[in-house]
Amino acid sequence: MIQSVNSYLIPFAKNSEDIGRIEKILDAMRSVDRKFFVADKNKAYADAAMPAGEGQTISQPSTVGRELMLAGIREGNDALEVGTASGWNACLMGYLAYPGKVVSIEIFESLSKKAIRRCANLKASLGSKGKRLNNVIFKTANFFKMPVKKECDRIIITAGITSEQESLIEDAAKGMLKDNGILICPYTLGPMMILKKEDKELSKSFTLETYVFVPLAE
Repeated sequence: MIQSVNSYLIPFAKNSEDIGRIEKILDAMRSVDRKFFVADKNKAYADAAMPAGEGQTISQPSTVGRELMLAGIREGNDALEVGTASGWNACLMGYLAYPGKVVSIEIFESLSKKAIRRCANLKASLGSKGKRLNNVIFKTANFFKMPVKKECDRIIITAGITSEQESLIEDAAKGMLKDNGILICPYTLGPMMILKKEDKELSKSFTLETYVFVPLAE
């Protein structure tokens, strides 16, 4: 799995900073063992998407790596994940952001509860390195109906949006991203959208490559 993710990400690297970012993502994937987050342990290290329950998926590791690379999570960042599913991506984000805080929200309470247990089991297995997951928080919530949306440095949406939802995501980015913040969001079928906030202005770009994601539930 690690070799597959590395082979996928390296062609996207433009400089030494990107190479360093990839190395940190791979280090996180070595420590945040995917076997804790999948039902079929025999397929835990396949570079493929797997069911997570409630019609959601644990994304293909190379795709997860691409989102993390685009987000550029740094130590000390406060981040939000929209769509917990298995909890794996949230723990990867927490590992990269520590001592920053990662809040992962999930519309399905059953998935949120499973993610809490999985994260706890992983932490117990990591010994002293488990502290890097201390600031990962799982909540059951609907992103579009959250009454209070705090500012954060990074937002990763792990389910696909439709073109009709794009303006809602842009509005959320304007209100929730801190200056120099980044939001990464895929479509159900298409590229990933990258929103960056600089000097209170939002810019938008897209990846050249395309992906397939389950729909973001409302």
